[in-house]
Amino acid sequence: MKVLVTEHVAQDGLNILREKNIEVEEKFNLTSDEVKDIIGNYDGIITRSGTKISKDTLENPGKLKVIGRAGVGLDSVDVEEASKKGIIVINAPGGNTNAAADLTMGMMLGALRKIPLAHYSLKYERNWDRKKFMGIELNGKTLGIVGLGHVGSSVAKKSKAFGANIVVYDPYIKASKAENLGVELLDTLNELIKKSDIITFHTPLTKETYNMITKKEIEKMKDGVVLINCARGGIINEKDLYDSLRSGKVAMCGIDTFEKEPAVDNPLLELDNVIVTPHIGANSAEAQINVSVIVAEQIANVLLNKPYKNAVNIPFIKELMSTPQQRYFDLSEKIGELAAQVTEGRVKEISMTMVGKFFNEDIVTKAFDVPFNYQPFTIAALKGFLELGLQDSVSYMNAPYLAKDKDIIVSEAKTESYAHFNNLIVLKVITDKETKNIGATMFEDGTQKIVFIDDFRTDIVPKGIYLYILNKDRPGTIGKIGTILGNLNINIAGFNLSRQKSGIAMSFIQLDNAVNEKGLKLLKNIEDIILAKIISF
Repeated sequence: MKVLVTEHVAQDGLNILREKNIEVEEKFNLTSDEVKDIIGNYDGIITRSGTKISKDTLENPGKLKVIGRAGVGLDSVDVEEASKKGIIVINAPGGNTNAAADLTMGMMLGALRKIPLAHYSLKYERNWDRKKFMGIELNGKTLGIVGLGHVGSSVAKKSKAFGANIVVYDPYIKASKAENLGVELLDTLNELIKKSDIITFHTPLTKETYNMITKKEIEKMKDGVVLINCARGGIINEKDLYDSLRSGKVAMCGIDTFEKEPAVDNPLLELDNVIVTPHIGANSAEAQINVSVIVAEQIANVLLNKPYKNAVNIPFIKELMSTPQQRYFDLSEKIGELAAQVTEGRVKEISMTMVGKFFNEDIVTKAFDVPFNYQPFTIAALKGFLELGLQDSVSYMNAPYLAKDKDIIVSEAKTESYAHFNNLIVLKVITDKETKNIGATMFEDGTQKIVFIDDFRTDIVPKGIYLYILNKDRPGTIGKIGTILGNLNINIAGFNLSRQKSGIAMSFIQLDNAVNEKGLKLLKNIEDIILAKIISF
């Protein structure tokens, strides 16, 4: 067996392949056409971000079985096309955790003690000006960490050793994880913003986290706050950050990632109170060895027919499914997406119930190591649910592992009857605030429908943009909603209303385009509105 390596990767990992009698050929600086011409001669390929594995590249994949990305991001790999060709795609998550956490600590200490500024002043300007670089200590300060994943947790541990008081905001973790780390878990981002002397961000870039910090949030922060972003560009609005640094509201900022990279012309580079690095969070010798070893070990396992992890696709399972099964698989992912958007609180349990003889057959195969032996429908629902908060770091393969890492109890069951439905999937989510049940089915013509949410009967096609409304069931409310949408020039494509004897009504209003924040505020100000938010599939 042979593996092609198209970019520089630490030899520690490649030696693992060689020790298992897998031949390694390193060929760098190949053009896309050159990769396409030779890729079918190899059982595996290891790439980094500089090699594009596109649909065209995989036109004739030959004996290629596995693509390994020595890193986390998969923008350079057409995962969908690889899946269609039955090719496993593997990445190396977690390999750069320590590197990213160390850079964050360096940024934080550099900002607090103004180390880069003092260095430049003495070395290049030959100024011996001690008073100019009066700093502050991390000890005794309140450090706000947004996102308590692997990197955020590592930063919390390191910062505690410096004597910092740690507060955390992460709506996707259980309180037990924060307790185990000895940090205070807050319910809202606003609480963290108001309490913190220093704020550091460790979240993926998602719809929720894009422009998470704007002028509005910065105004609520303490005067002289220090901000650190070594996560993703776009989390902090760069124009608003620039203005707040100019005004002194934000005293210092450390940035490793920018919304547009390379960021050689970014206005933030003009400011003296900004410390910048060119997206080097993963650039440590140890991290490069880690990702090389991780991806090489898993590629070897794939080629030697041993259990493997870190795969991001399901090439075998979907091929084995019938067309109706594939449609239910897609529907399962959609109800997971819906549950993530309508459920409040920190999730404790997720369960999938499959109703009807349609689900009697176990869709598993010895050719594919299904994580935790869950059925594909459960895996798809988990991916849909977790993806809202974790975005591109969630795959079908790792969703069960991520759920376990977050202490979410996952279960599944089968039954032959449920109310009046012959075939049905029911997703149940239990949080620290509520329990949400969502049922969905598929009609003979392939139409997918959400048929109930808790006690509300629904008739929702899970596609497009919806305005989700809960309100007191009183005359005139629907008219007021329609008037506001009309004034905003937003067309209603469909209207699904469900009512309860308790006097509460739920609406899913399908829209041609989404309502902006200003429009949502107007809707929320209607007297009888309990909740209003945009749901998208």
